[in-house]
Amino acid sequence: MRCIFIYNPISGRGKILRHLELIEGTLSKIYDEVVMYESKSAEDIKKKAFDSCYDYDAIIFSGGDGTFNDIISGVSASKVRPPLGFIPTGTANDNARNLNIPRNIKGALKVIENQNMMKHDVGKVNDTYFVYALAAGACTATSYTTKQSAKKVIGRIAYVLNGMEEFFAPTLNLVKITDLETNNSITSEVPLILILNTKSVGGMRFNRFGHLNDGEFDIVLVKNGTGYGRFNIIGFFIHGLLGFRRNKVYTDSLTSRKFKVEISEDVYWCVDGEKGPKGTIIVENLHEHIKIFAQEKIVKKQNKKYRK
Repeated sequence: MRCIFIYNPISGRGKILRHLELIEGTLSKIYDEVVMYESKSAEDIKKKAFDSCYDYDAIIFSGGDGTFNDIISGVSASKVRPPLGFIPTGTANDNARNLNIPRNIKGALKVIENQNMMKHDVGKVNDTYFVYALAAGACTATSYTTKQSAKKVIGRIAYVLNGMEEFFAPTLNLVKITDLETNNSITSEVPLILILNTKSVGGMRFNRFGHLNDGEFDIVLVKNGTGYGRFNIIGFFIHGLLGFRRNKVYTDSLTSRKFKVEISEDVYWCVDGEKGPKGTIIVENLHEHIKIFAQEKIVKKQNKKYRK
């Protein structure tokens, strides 16, 4: 059996470079051949991931949530999709939290060694793919406008500082969501919309009742507040602590498999932490589209087909 290890050399302050020998040695215990590949750019990662689907029995990779998206985007476009293994080295590591993968190299390698595999939903937005979150509105640009140099020095705090001004004075956007299977729709003026296939958002368990492979997305419309501009900041965080679907005071929420979101053409979408398309989008859930190694208890829990 053959595997390739694709790694982002600048993710997580470049710490992966100190562990390449350990990673190659550990993977060599599982696979007959291990190819190490240092990525050059996001597009390079996507292309290499796509090409590797036909040449390897497993694709192992390291990086942050952006790298995770790049790998999934490449693999999702292929008809052949081998199992994936993730070694998180990013700042927020939302995908690692979802899969309960330790944020240390040895712990993540242990998950891959155990070979417990789950099927994971993938989202398609227009003609591109995403794994865990689409967002538009307040503070959603901070993940891709925060400088890499700042993240290297102060980590997640850099995101908070970068988004503080927009958080206290957000713009309201008129949003219409139409389920394309039932034709039901909802319209609301909101400072923030989240489309989630995740439990963790920005390193925090805002959607703790989320499910990773139930075939639907959680759509959360954060309601307009009265204090601190027009964004109910206190309510937003309280609601995040309780879990989005437990509280109707601060948000409206619904689930859907395929839907259309109409919003101003001036609004950019944040796609898994990166700058995405503008304006109206079509979103579809590709049910159980990829396979990935995860902690055994997560595999068992997510394989139960239930909703909260």
